[in-house]
Amino acid sequence: MPSTMHREPIVSVVIAARDDAATIRRALESIQNQTLRSHETIVVDDGSTDGTPGIVDNMAQRDLTISLVQADGCGLAAALDLGMSRARGRYLVFFDANGWANPDMLADLVGAAEESSLELAIAGYSATVVGDGRHQDSVEANQPACVFPTQHDFRAGAWQLFEGNLLTSPCAKLFLRSRVERLGLSFADGDGDCTDALSFIAGYVRDVERVGLTGNVRYHVECRSLQRLPGFSVRDYRALERQYGTLVGVYHHWGLDGDPTSMGLIQNRYFECLVDCVAGVFSDRSGLSAAERRQLVGEMVSTDRARLAADVARPRGVGAKAMQGPIRSGNAGLAYTEGFLASFMKRGGERGLGPFCTSL
Repeated sequence: MPSTMHREPIVSVVIAARDDAATIRRALESIQNQTLRSHETIVVDDGSTDGTPGIVDNMAQRDLTISLVQADGCGLAAALDLGMSRARGRYLVFFDANGWANPDMLADLVGAAEESSLELAIAGYSATVVGDGRHQDSVEANQPACVFPTQHDFRAGAWQLFEGNLLTSPCAKLFLRSRVERLGLSFADGDGDCTDALSFIAGYVRDVERVGLTGNVRYHVECRSLQRLPGFSVRDYRALERQYGTLVGVYHHWGLDGDPTSMGLIQNRYFECLVDCVAGVFSDRSGLSAAERRQLVGEMVSTDRARLAADVARPRGVGAKAMQGPIRSGNAGLAYTEGFLASFMKRGGERGLGPFCTSL
């Protein structure tokens, strides 16, 4: 394994943090404990009002591989971009401030990348949804170790990675920094607080040649409830529409927009996330009046895109199944009623795990 004598680190780990005092130390300690020693960690604090910057600064005083950048409320997406601009490593790894890694994660990723000349190495991860002080649910995303031998093979199999939630978050992945810079990729899209992780990944894999999976779960993250209800805003729906267009654009570029398996997956996940958005309209914290809710639901369910998705979707949740008929027929009034009922189901714990809903 490469030594620590390199002038530049092999891996740059980038973390955007905001009010993460409860978890940031664990994240940083898991990086400090990596068996691959040639790494740096850049923490960009996005205007925390708790003890996050103090914790990071204290650790940075004792460990020169850690650096703190204070961004003062630029938005988490812009914070990630700022962290990337400070990176010096050959590879980039992104970390959630509430995540942690097994000690061999970086070594596994770098070893796989250098052994097979990969442009993208992917590790498995686990996500635990935490609410009310207890673990509510967990999901693991992982597939057997493999290297896609050609670009064609990767494109043909990418739907399985999207289906398995392995191409939805930038975490637990090793990116070539030179490639990210050459492609001009970023997380912010004009709104600094809009972390468009899917667009970042889609841009990276659009013409990628060599992709491999380590086959090991090496990254872990604890998430607050994945429900959209508490934090829903119209921007959530706009982001869903944008990200759907991004995925369809990638598959069109690949010449696979006529592939029923790939497009069926995209339509199904779009539909599930659309139902989440409709239910989220009824959150008390949405800030929408009754008239605004009715207008927005009508806008959401009346598009050709929504009706097509409802035609082919095979939703898993009861609420999503109930919404299928109204959306398929373009019945905005019934969709409004079902969305109101679905909002109570969401409060009761039902949720979706669509690929457009990412951890960063």
